[in-house]
Amino acid sequence: MKKLKNLFVSEAPVQRQEVRPTFTEPPRDPPRRQIGISGIERRIAQNDQRNQQVINQSFEDVNVLMGQAQEMVALSKKITEKLRAKGLAEDETVQFKSYLLSLGVEEPVTKEAAGSSSNYFKLLAKEICNVVLDPLRSSGGTMTLPEAFCRINRARGTKLISPEDLLRAARLFESQGLPIRLHSFPSGVEVIQMINKSTNDPKTIDETYENVKLNGTLDKAQFAQLLGISVVLANERLLAAENSGKLCRDVTIAGVKFYPNKFLGL
Repeated sequence: MKKLKNLFVSEAPVQRQEVRPTFTEPPRDPPRRQIGISGIERRIAQNDQRNQQVINQSFEDVNVLMGQAQEMVALSKKITEKLRAKGLAEDETVQFKSYLLSLGVEEPVTKEAAGSSSNYFKLLAKEICNVVLDPLRSSGGTMTLPEAFCRINRARGTKLISPEDLLRAARLFESQGLPIRLHSFPSGVEVIQMINKSTNDPKTIDETYENVKLNGTLDKAQFAQLLGISVVLANERLLAAENSGKLCRDVTIAGVKFYPNKFLGL
C-alpha cells in the first residue's frame, strides 16, 4: 500500500499559482461622424479657423520681410553716402547704386517724393530704364511688358507699381531722351525695345534671316529657344523678316515653319 501511495506522490513539491481574474475594458465606440447640417457647419467653421491661422502666420512673415527690406534700404543709403564722402567718382557711385537697384534695395521713386504726377512718371521712366537696360542688352534688345513689370517690381521691393504706371512711364521714354522705346507690334503686343535693336531694324531682320538660313527651317518655338527669348518676341521677329521678304512660311497641321526665301538670290 505504501508503494502504491508513493507512485502518486511527486518528488518535487507542487507550487500552486494564484489565478487572478483579468478584466478587459469593453471596446470603445468609434467617434461618431457628424452628419447633417450641424456637422457640415462645424466642419466649415474648423476649416475657416485653420485658414485664418495660416493667413495670420503668412502676414507675420510678410511683415518681417518688409521690415528687413526697409533696413536694407537704409543700409544702402549709408553706404552710398560714405562712398561719396570718400571722394568716389560720380560715375562709380551711379554704377554702385545700379547694383543696389538690381538687388532691389535702392530707394525707389514714389509719388510722395516726386511732388507731382507728371514729375513722378518722368522719374519712373528713368528708373525703369536703369533697371531693364542691362537685361535688354543681354536678351536681344527687346522685352515684353509683363517681364519688365516683374523685373521692376522685384527691384523696387515693397514700393510696387501698377501696370498702368508702367505703361504711362514707358510712353515717356522718347521724350526723356532715353535709349529705349515702347513699341507696339501689329498683333497688339507691346514691348520695350532698345533704339538700335528694333524688330524692324534691318540688322535685326538680317540676323533673323541668317539664323533661319543656318538651320534650314525654324518655327517660333525653336527660334525662341535658339536666342533665349520669349515665344511672343520670336514670332514677331519671324513675321518682321517675312514682311521684309527675307523669309517665307509653310503652314501645316504641325504648325507654321519659316524658310529662307530662295527667290532672293535669283
